[in-house]
Amino acid sequence: MNKILTITVPSYNTEKYIDECMPFLLDNAIVDDIEILVVSDGSKDKTVEVATKWHEKYPQTIRVIEKENGGHGSTINRGILEATGKYFKVVDGDDWVKTENLVKLVDFLKKTDVDLINNPYFEHDEVTKDETLMMELNIKSHQINEYEEIIASIKIPPMHTVTYKTEILKNNEIKIDEKMFYVDVEYITFPLPFVKTQVYLDFPVYVYRVNSGTQSMAIGNMVKNRAMHLAMLKHEWSFIKELPEETNPAVKKVLKQRFSELILAQYVVNLSIPEKDVRKKETLNFTNYLRAEGIDKDPEILSLSRLLVRTGGKIINPAVKFRNVVQTNKTWRVVERGLLNTVKRMKK
Repeated sequence: MNKILTITVPSYNTEKYIDECMPFLLDNAIVDDIEILVVSDGSKDKTVEVATKWHEKYPQTIRVIEKENGGHGSTINRGILEATGKYFKVVDGDDWVKTENLVKLVDFLKKTDVDLINNPYFEHDEVTKDETLMMELNIKSHQINEYEEIIASIKIPPMHTVTYKTEILKNNEIKIDEKMFYVDVEYITFPLPFVKTQVYLDFPVYVYRVNSGTQSMAIGNMVKNRAMHLAMLKHEWSFIKELPEETNPAVKKVLKQRFSELILAQYVVNLSIPEKDVRKKETLNFTNYLRAEGIDKDPEILSLSRLLVRTGGKIINPAVKFRNVVQTNKTWRVVERGLLNTVKRMKK
């Protein structure tokens, strides 16, 4: 039986989460319509053993794939390679879904043909246990649109919202960087030039675990892994620069807007480096790179990011308030909000 949806579950040492995640993905109404690929990224714990028990219980639905460690991007690449479903979605092994809404998504996918589907999602705070609805848009639900007509509203959402038609990924040989963090940006941007149609569904499917202190987007981890973020940022800019001339201008515009946010993130991370000499050197090197690329003069780069380049990040100096956050488990979103609020006050 042909599968409607492939769900790839990137898993690295997620032994304690697999038993939490799997039940949310399985419902009798859709168990024959989906395939779940648990991709173990060289896990050193019992991830494979635990996942295999689920495969034995649902052999028609679950496959366990073992591979050498290659990072989050490598698990997505392997999932794309192995996928047999018409549509493709990523659900990380330490996250989960709203089962009843996954069923609604699959039911919708059975009756439609569209390149990209977006849903709202929940952020689940590990400390407070609060769930916050994210990316709820004022767009008509269940209506298929030409992508260029809606991209200004949808822009580039987090990867938790997206479901792609699998052939978009396979036919265009979408490949994510491996052995790196932050490659979710590539996953949500590299396919966009090939997307022609899009639909927004107003019910949340994905539940994203935040404030656990272990995530790559926790600011302390971003400082530690800043070289990876910078490498991803440069790869993203190379991708944008090399887009074919015929690429839809609306797509190019939102890609540059997303790149603007990466600039903001990199400056905050660099200015959060505790060692003064290292902080100054890396901020200067980053500024020089952006200036050499003409980022400060590109009209489609957001004005705040152009200003950051022109001032070498001095608009947010001193960064002590952000360096203090490094010592906590706060996520990047806290830093981002704090920075934007500071800039707003400075402009008044």
